[in-house]
Amino acid sequence: MQCPSCGADTIKYGKDRNGNQRYQCRECGRTVTDVPANPIAPMRIGFDRAVLVLSLLTEGMSIRAAERVSGHHRDTIMRLLVIAGGKCERLLDELVQGVEVDDVEADELWSFLNMKQSTKTKRGLSDEVEAGDFYTFLAQERESKLILTHHTGRRNWNNTEVFVSKLERATDGPFQLTTDGWDGYPYAVIQHLGHRVDYAQLIKEFGQDAEGQRRYSPPRIIGTERRYITRFPDPDRVCTSHVERLNLDVRMSCRRFTRLTNAFSRKLADHKAAVAVFAAVHNFVKMHRSIRMTPGMKAGITRRPWTVADLLAA
Repeated sequence: MQCPSCGADTIKYGKDRNGNQRYQCRECGRTVTDVPANPIAPMRIGFDRAVLVLSLLTEGMSIRAAERVSGHHRDTIMRLLVIAGGKCERLLDELVQGVEVDDVEADELWSFLNMKQSTKTKRGLSDEVEAGDFYTFLAQERESKLILTHHTGRRNWNNTEVFVSKLERATDGPFQLTTDGWDGYPYAVIQHLGHRVDYAQLIKEFGQDAEGQRRYSPPRIIGTERRYITRFPDPDRVCTSHVERLNLDVRMSCRRFTRLTNAFSRKLADHKAAVAVFAAVHNFVKMHRSIRMTPGMKAGITRRPWTVADLLAA
């Protein structure tokens, strides 16, 4: 290390109370401390403790459960989640772009902020308020299990177009796309991807179950309809089962998506951060049982499994 005052060489001069190496200049005698950059600045929580907290959250723990286990205040945990979510969002935008894919499935996952839509309507709140139903759009590659892109917002045409535009940037080359029957998809797909996708919709028809069964379990599927929108989709590959299985992973790994609890999100920024962290952990950290590697490795983006520490330090 060079002296910042005179530029002369320095020698080691012990360590400070935090364990950082100190140096002393040979010429002017000035002492300087080599403080490593904090990847989670401006937070003062230790990096190892931050990794522990984030690992607890990605395993499906709630904020208060992570607070009890780690000993850190819930406000500290929330601030850490927002910082980690921003890191993961930028990392996904940088690494998952121009990926060559063959078969992509897309779906929307329901959740709500602060209150359900029926309660919001009863209280007469406007759509600008961060409350009511919100949907997380997810696009997954069928073979590699890679989450290509995600987007959280209202289930309307504007957010659908934003989601499809993100999918356009994340993929490269021709591929087949399957979605559910949401009316916002056809126009957005034709607008952004119509020149290079074989696009079909899989529309499921549900039966009417008894009230007691319908409340806590999904309705019974009585039929499906395939609707071919652009080019020539392969009927045998028109499927949304894999991305619907991904929805289960989201609800199991991200506590705020668990139904019939009080762990729902209160702020949209926190909700988006949690989704970004889940997507990054799914793509680069967790080993997928069917492919025996991480989705990022299967897609050729990374060469080894990452850790939560790697995500925080990236």
